Amino acid sequence: MNKRALLVANSASMIDHFNRDNIAILKSLNYEITVAADFDHGNSSTKERINEFKAELLEQGIELLPLSIPRSLTHIPEMFKSISRLKKHIAEHPYEIIHTQTPFGGVVGRLASKKARKQNKTKVIYFVHGFHFFKGASATNHIISYNIEKYLSHYTDCLITLNHEDYAAACNKFKHPNARYVPGIGVDTDMINNMQVDKTEKCLSLGIPTDKKIILTTAELIPRKNVEGTIRAFAGIKNPDSVLVICGKGHLAEQLKKLAKDLNIADRVFFLGYRTDILDIYHIADIFLFTSYQEGLPVSVMQAMAAGLPIIASDIRGNRDLLGAGEGTLSSDYLIDVNDINAFTEKLDYLLTKPDIRNSLGSENVKRCRDNFDISIVHKDMLAIYEELASEREDSL
Repeated sequence: MNKRALLVANSASMIDHFNRDNIAILKSLNYEITVAADFDHGNSSTKERINEFKAELLEQGIELLPLSIPRSLTHIPEMFKSISRLKKHIAEHPYEIIHTQTPFGGVVGRLASKKARKQNKTKVIYFVHGFHFFKGASATNHIISYNIEKYLSHYTDCLITLNHEDYAAACNKFKHPNARYVPGIGVDTDMINNMQVDKTEKCLSLGIPTDKKIILTTAELIPRKNVEGTIRAFAGIKNPDSVLVICGKGHLAEQLKKLAKDLNIADRVFFLGYRTDILDIYHIADIFLFTSYQEGLPVSVMQAMAAGLPIIASDIRGNRDLLGAGEGTLSSDYLIDVNDINAFTEKLDYLLTKPDIRNSLGSENVKRCRDNFDISIVHKDMLAIYEELASEREDSL
């Protein structure tokens, strides 16, 4: 009988963005794969992408299990319905590996798997994209999230974290016997770094001035990403020979456009929305600015590193891992208190006038990305985890 693996997440987008390589690894190990997620969540553009992704999965022979997982603790009845449905599915379709992710996907997936762990010796993975009891989180998040995660860690055979702060929490607070650090989903450093993009041509196609320094940010336009801080930092710079390019969509779009207008910089701020050509845009930028309040290990920062950009970023979990906080890197000097808008502005003004420093930072970032966060490293780590869990399961039968 063929081996079976189940991937569980809140939304199909999470599988699309973070599990393509994991699916490829499991297929290489001859697993039949089922994906359990919400395939209907999102706006029209998101749904179009999800429909394309569904078609790709079906073409690969992957089974789809539509599963609506609530994204709030205020929807407890719906949560238990999801758990019950998934538990029934698992009982009828025994799995060797169940790989869960996202906070609520992790809750549903692990609670639904409890019986399978005992009866079928199913190995359950929880990939943490960022604990919600991080440093700086609210007291409520600390109390609720910490206790939920601690309880569920007892029903987790491998707890994977993607930054060192969360790894320390898994080891020291949960005392988890099989906590692992894996550097996110990784990026193809050489592919990104070797891309050739004509800046003038690309700027013209985007409606951006061709003779300006470009400060780039890419983030969902939601409060957690603090794009307001990015706009305010840019508004304070002394160098008028620059523009701010914002890539991303979200419900704060109109509010942020109004902010740019109120700060009298609307003619220098370009909102490009969601982009499928984001890797090209990294290559026409001069500085990457990232003022987010909360991250696990941001892919956008990894991509900017691989593209050779100097980066100014908030001094938070995830960003610290990427830019080498405490390791004496050049880039660690550009980690800024998330609430210190003036400090972001000062660093922008400095880098805009120092092309040699920008080049040094960019070169360091490429090397650091290749050595620590390349997709080949992540692939090797995940392959080892899947193989080790399979071996442990065989030994326990």
